[in-house]
Amino acid sequence: MKKNPWLKLLIGMNLLVAMFILVRALHIDFSGMTPERFREIIQGFGIWGPVIYIIFYIARPLILFPASLLSASAGVIWGVQGFMYLLIAANLSAVGEFFIARYLARDAVEKLLKGKMGNIDVAIEKRGFVTVLLIRLIPNLPWDIQNLGLGLTKVKFRDYFLATFFGIMPGSFALVYFGSSFISVIANPQHIWKVGVAVVLLAGVYVLQKFLKGRKENVL
Repeated sequence: MKKNPWLKLLIGMNLLVAMFILVRALHIDFSGMTPERFREIIQGFGIWGPVIYIIFYIARPLILFPASLLSASAGVIWGVQGFMYLLIAANLSAVGEFFIARYLARDAVEKLLKGKMGNIDVAIEKRGFVTVLLIRLIPNLPWDIQNLGLGLTKVKFRDYFLATFFGIMPGSFALVYFGSSFISVIANPQHIWKVGVAVVLLAGVYVLQKFLKGRKENVL
């Protein structure tokens, strides 16, 4: 397997495709799922709800469920407490996809590019924490693409994990509070102010992203 990285990549891709086909064959489809309906399903598992949510989040790419919708669902289900479950789920998802790319595809991509990743590898290995932190704070690419793409580089896992943990906090909390605010208003219309706070939080995250995007070249 070490001498032939393409074999390792081929086996890994076949396993992932097989899992995707199996999910489709079982007619597992959440494409039309709403946060409210998802809340009913998760709450039906009682105290196991958080565990099911975390497993569902990790398996999400196989069922093509949007990460942002699932993140907001944590607020719909558990309120602000859902922030903790989302952090656990998102970080486990990031770690899983990182190692899939690192151990199944890194060698093959490096061999294909024949050393052309050298400069990128040196830069990201040297300033891995800052690079990953900015990628998390300025999410120009889908979540799964970020995780898999970073797994193809030589970024240290420690830097990747810590930068991911802290980098996703602002956006995750804003999404959770946004989902929580709507459930709160449904329960008590006088809580409409919470929606306003949620909008301010989302706007704040957006402004932070724009500011960091403008400063990114100077930071790196």
